[in-house]
Amino acid sequence: MAAPSSHISLRINEEDLMLLDAKIGQFGARNRSDVIRLAIQDYLRGQPRLPEMDTIRIPIGRRDKVHLEMLYELEGTSKEQAALEGLKLYINQSISRAEETVKLEKALEESRALTLRSKEYQE
Repeated sequence: MAAPSSHISLRINEEDLMLLDAKIGQFGARNRSDVIRLAIQDYLRGQPRLPEMDTIRIPIGRRDKVHLEMLYELEGTSKEQAALEGLKLYINQSISRAEETVKLEKALEESRALTLRSKEYQE
């Protein structure tokens, strides 16, 4: 038996209504109510677990989706885990590049200081 549900009214503009209607038939949605329920569930499940956390949405193409499905089947790696690992890798690489840049800038400054003429030798 289905769980009891509540009936609510919702105002929506024409553009959003057209987008909503375009989703009917996808993901098992048979009508507007199904699309709205799925959207609400997706929204609520996608919320951060803790107040200081944040979420992001990443659209992916067909090839990436297939690869992620393969990874899940092979290793049990979820899309969210893969995205988080990729984000951590990106952040670490960016930090490393920034640290390398700072080191190079410092070495360049030191080299320039050694090669610039001293004021006492300039006329």
